[in-house]
Amino acid sequence: MSTNDLHAAIAELDQQGLSARAVAAHLGCSPRTVHRARARRRAQGDTWTWTPPAPDEAAIERAAAGDPPPGLTWMERRAAIAQCDQWGLPARITAARVGCTRQTVYYARSRAAA
Repeated sequence: MSTNDLHAAIAELDQQGLSARAVAAHLGCSPRTVHRARARRRAQGDTWTWTPPAPDEAAIERAAAGDPPPGLTWMERRAAIAQCDQWGLPARITAARVGCTRQTVYYARSRAAA
């Protein structure tokens, strides 16, 4: 596959909303190659930008309740942490419910406060 063909395939998969890691796995290249292809398109004037999918409210509720589904996105994880914070749960319990580390909870809280 030529470089131009690879960049075209990356652009096509980008339109489907796949992450750089998923695009790289699908095409058999590195995520850095995907990032470089995206940067090249931006430099050429392509104004299309990827928007993340909307978070799944059911997944957020399940994670906050202590039953996190597999494949929880970072946005859903942060929303579940915010929900636990509204309930006044400590970081240790929040981390156990959401399925992450306490450091992740602290980081999410600091990002929300910024």
